[in-house]
Amino acid sequence: MNDIHEFIPLIKDIALTVAAIITSYLGFKGLGTWQRQLKGNTEYDLAKRLLRIIYELREAIAYVRLPFIQYLLEPDLPEEKREGLSQREKEWHAMAQAYEKKWEHISKAQTALQNISFEVEVIWGGEVEEKLVSLMKLVIELSFAIQENLEARRPNLDSKKFDAEENKRTNEIMLARSPAEAEKDEYKKRLVAVISSIEEELKPHIRQYYYY
Repeated sequence: MNDIHEFIPLIKDIALTVAAIITSYLGFKGLGTWQRQLKGNTEYDLAKRLLRIIYELREAIAYVRLPFIQYLLEPDLPEEKREGLSQREKEWHAMAQAYEKKWEHISKAQTALQNISFEVEVIWGGEVEEKLVSLMKLVIELSFAIQENLEARRPNLDSKKFDAEENKRTNEIMLARSPAEAEKDEYKKRLVAVISSIEEELKPHIRQYYYY
């Protein structure tokens, strides 16, 4: 009996050690699960926010590219500046201001995209960031096309500076095709392709969230 009593403390020590090991293991396992859950939540939230911004940018681009634009015949300029302008010049300034107003929708989405881009790089590295750069290149291309097109329409400008091919190129970027000619809208095709490639990167992070 004395032998048994001698071993009881040892057995208790072993049991406590095993229990501590099991508790520690379960703790680390739980920590790992929590870390994966936290990472999944972060990626889900970031992917959702980024896609929303990209879709807002897509809609803003579509709005700017609408082939019809309404504007007043008188530009929003101080009276002293309007006095020396011909009617054609006034209409040109009014049209340019109308495009500036439309572009504000793109600027808003651009700013949101720039603000989130640092998070994107931290969480996912360069792959998604590169695709966002491709998207922004298309936005810059549209901006240049509008500027060149407006410059070509400026009254009293030497039209020889802008050849027919260049005007055609800027028009194709600047103006969306009708639904019947959507297949000929090369700019839109490139835009859709870039956005689709971003969706391929982001949507798995959204779907994955529901499987934890």
